[in-house]
Amino acid sequence: MFALFRFDSFFSIWYWVLMVTVWTLVCHSTLGVPHDMILRATRAPDVADRVETLARIAAERRAGLADAVGVPLAAVAGFALAMLAALGFWSRVEFAAAAFVILFPLALVTIGEVRLARQVRAGRLTGDALRRGIARQRALNQGVAVLAIFAAAIAALERPLRGAAF
Repeated sequence: MFALFRFDSFFSIWYWVLMVTVWTLVCHSTLGVPHDMILRATRAPDVADRVETLARIAAERRAGLADAVGVPLAAVAGFALAMLAALGFWSRVEFAAAAFVILFPLALVTIGEVRLARQVRAGRLTGDALRRGIARQRALNQGVAVLAIFAAAIAALERPLRGAAF
């Protein structure tokens, strides 16, 4: 019974629940637009208008945030990721390695979404091109998600199993 509540990062069910939940949420909606709306927008013009509105609102928020505090936020995030990587993979702190395996791919997804948001805000993507750009970013997000889960599984396999009874 107590095995369910273990807090060894890679061998905890809660870590894997968090991993799947994070990547499900990231891949569900790209730039604030749920994927089902992108699919329906090709058949219904009113949905296409709503997709464009949602994308413009989210793009303004993300690109505005990136313009306002993007450089300091990137510096802090870069330092934090470097610290987690050093602690996790050099000093063998399992929690730091587990946090890095979740947060580094999220940082890559964030960079892609900010780039897309800036293109949308600048008016370079509208209509079909906007929907294709969102779909392309979603596919990239899904690719990063698969690689992140695979990397977490590899990192878990490289960790010695402490105190586990099989």
